[in-house]
Amino acid sequence: MKDFTRISILEAGEIIRKKDRDAILSWLNNNDVKIYIEKHHYVFQLEVQMQYLKPLVLDCKKRYPHLWKDKLKILCDGNNQLCELFLIEMDNEHSISAPTTRIKPKNKQQEELLKRLNS
Repeated sequence: MKDFTRISILEAGEIIRKKDRDAILSWLNNNDVKIYIEKHHYVFQLEVQMQYLKPLVLDCKKRYPHLWKDKLKILCDGNNQLCELFLIEMDNEHSISAPTTRIKPKNKQQEELLKRLNS
């Protein structure tokens, strides 16, 4: 099992560039980062980094559909775990957001066109 680094709420604030504890907690909650409690509150560093970079990665994927994976490696700065997590999430996101509209052809010509496009 890999060693995942636990960090305090204030350490998470350093990653997301916030100093106020309430602002950090708000950001963590708004970005669905789970806060764990043992003796103190903590989060996993990898999860904070992923949520912090997510808007930038999504923008790269949208603007550079053929280069975004190469750009992702640069953004992750050698963190292979982070890069792999993004790749998994982006692939799942793509399959979930696939169009679900059904097309009903109105005539024979449209039926033939639809068959050609689907094959």
